[in-house]
Order: sequence, then C-alpha cells, then structure tokens
Amino acid sequence: MHHIMKTEVKKYRPKNPKTILFGLISLLFTVGGTFMIEDEPIKGCLVTAFFGLCLFVFVIQLIPGSTELKLTNEGFEMTSLFRRRLTKWQDVKKFKIGYLGQNKTIMFDFVDEHKKHQSGKLIAKHLSGSEGALPTTYGLKASELLEIMNEWKNKYGA
Repeated sequence: MHHIMKTEVKKYRPKNPKTILFGLISLLFTVGGTFMIEDEPIKGCLVTAFFGLCLFVFVIQLIPGSTELKLTNEGFEMTSLFRRRLTKWQDVKKFKIGYLGQNKTIMFDFVDEHKKHQSGKLIAKHLSGSEGALPTTYGLKASELLEIMNEWKNKYGA
C-alpha cells in the first residue's frame, strides 16, 4: 500500500496599488521625455528610454503569475518577471526580518551544507547581512510573512 502525500500549495502576490502608481509616474516621465527630445535630443531620448523601460517592467508585474511567492511541501518558489527560483525548506537555516533598502522584508541564511551560489551569497551577506531575501512581503506585514515562512519551514523542512 502506497502513502500518497497531499501536496499543499499557497500563493502570495504583491498588492498592485504601488505598482500602478510607479507605472503611472513612469508613464508621465516617458511622455515628458518625448517632449524634451526637440530641445535636448540626448537627454530626451535617455529619459524616454529609461522611464519607458520602467513602465514596461511595471506593466509586466501586473500580469498574474509574473510576480509571486509560492509555498509548497518542497520549498518556496519566488517568481519575478516570470523567472522562477525554488529554495528548499531544508536549505534554509533561519528566516528573519530585515531591510532591502528602506523596505522591510524577510531575509534568510542557508545551511552550511548548501554549496550553490557561493559568490552571490557572499555579496548578499556583505550588502544586507543575510545570504538571501524575499524581494517583497507580497502585501503582508513582514511579521505575518515571517510567521508563515517559519510555519512552513517547521512543517516541511525536517
């Protein structure tokens, strides 16, 4: 007789108001840049190109599935601009609250046995004090997300 383990999955997505606001600001600067082109061609083109790219990224972030945190029995999968990265629960030593710039988020360190991404982990540790971080709190308070991440790690990380 085989035991079939039920796969548990929970997804979190960032709240859209900030993304929409930054998208609108980028749109304004993109339009403003096009008006600058006649008087200052180089500056106008640079402003238009930069904020046009920002606008493109913000629009992509609004597409469902482009940016999310997915929790499963195996680990947590961060998706950013449709690129996915899975981290297994047993590869994480501990989660804690930290800052990426001025934004509060969830930081983590890997277990000593985790040998992937050595140089990236060193750089991240030097810059932020932790080897890894979630890019956002996905619309939750950092303390709420920390509690959720620890619950899942305790449940599936053994």
